[in-house]
Amino acid sequence: MNNKLIDAVVIVDGASTAAHLAPGFRSYGVKCVHVISSPSLARLYKEQFNAHDYVREIVHNDDLANTVSEIRSLGLDIAVVLHGLDSACELADQIAHAIGARYRNPLETSAARRHKYLMIETVRRAGLRAPAQLVSKDPSEIMQWVRELSELPVVIKPTKSAGVAGVKICRSLSEVKAAAKNVLATTSIYEQTNDEILVQSFSQGQEYIVDSVSFNGRHKVISVWEVERDRRNSPHLDKMVVVDHSAPRYSQLLDYAARVLDALGVTYGPTHLEIIDTAAGPVIVELNARLHGSLDPRLTSAVTGENQVSATVEAFVCPEIFLDELGKTPKIYGHCGHILLLSKANGVLLRDSVWPEIGELQSTVSIKQWARLGDIVTITTDLRTAMGAVGVFSKDYEQVVHDWKKIRSLEDAFFSSAGSVHLPSDVFPEDAECAVQ
Repeated sequence: MNNKLIDAVVIVDGASTAAHLAPGFRSYGVKCVHVISSPSLARLYKEQFNAHDYVREIVHNDDLANTVSEIRSLGLDIAVVLHGLDSACELADQIAHAIGARYRNPLETSAARRHKYLMIETVRRAGLRAPAQLVSKDPSEIMQWVRELSELPVVIKPTKSAGVAGVKICRSLSEVKAAAKNVLATTSIYEQTNDEILVQSFSQGQEYIVDSVSFNGRHKVISVWEVERDRRNSPHLDKMVVVDHSAPRYSQLLDYAARVLDALGVTYGPTHLEIIDTAAGPVIVELNARLHGSLDPRLTSAVTGENQVSATVEAFVCPEIFLDELGKTPKIYGHCGHILLLSKANGVLLRDSVWPEIGELQSTVSIKQWARLGDIVTITTDLRTAMGAVGVFSKDYEQVVHDWKKIRSLEDAFFSSAGSVHLPSDVFPEDAECAVQ
């Protein structure tokens, strides 16, 4: 192992949870350079950038050579290139190789860490369980594949989706047709055109999210979340709660997760891996080769003493300690959860929602409010159409469950009361958008 201490890092699109990376590195005296992946990056992400966290901000204009030249002109020894948004995954890999970053993931599997069809095929070729699938630009071809599969439901999604935008669980051929056409008619959460349709067999079972950090091909599990979604149509998040992943019941799940990371060439950095634990064993949903988004780092810190941001920073600042701690059984000091706040109606908010009542719940740690008085809201189907999110923590698991149920009760009461939401006749639900912070 190279024992040289790191001097500087590059962060591409330091938004969402990755906004915490630069302050973390800076606390150790590590210089941070920020690359903005595109001048047309969505405003809601640009608003999360803090220029003061970086020695330099560089806007990438689809010219890799120019961006690399600007980075090199700073005269810094860049150890690693990390990214905060899925849309920046391949650019971060390209920059890392072009500047010769000491710690970098292989380029040959870069596309598979982003493109969901390539991802699943790569996992399958490694001999791991994976859903059946087809990718196409033609809805009729998707329909024919589903007919031949003779198995419903199926899942329709864009090949580069995020936040479950455009993801549909289809239980009839008519739903498949509508969902496939919808993919091509919409943009991703990153405002990029969806030009491919992915159809996959449906995996039935309990969903888990495995948040890990990797260094030199060794993987440290930071937290495992047990996930509940509304799986009737669009599988939007309901809640997720951290479990004690040292329990024997999770060993098969974690072994599968490590093998998926190996298959996809994850050598360095944080990942967010979604898995369904089916009757036949674990099956991948998808990998996001970045930090778990939109989380309050205090949550898992309160449960185990660390979070994915702190573990990522410390892996590169002091690799020996990171590697020495691999395999150690975590101590669990409580229970934390992440609860999506749901809109139950379409229209304009005429009253502010139930934020004060949620804030008074015993386990509430933080609230992210995305929908405000006067905003247009639509029935929640994905992250973009959620009203916000709540982070909860308690030493008592039953308190977490109680407060989750209370939040759902508060939502129901708000949307069933008169004068909460008004739908103007000239506003169509499909035209409404709710910003995600």
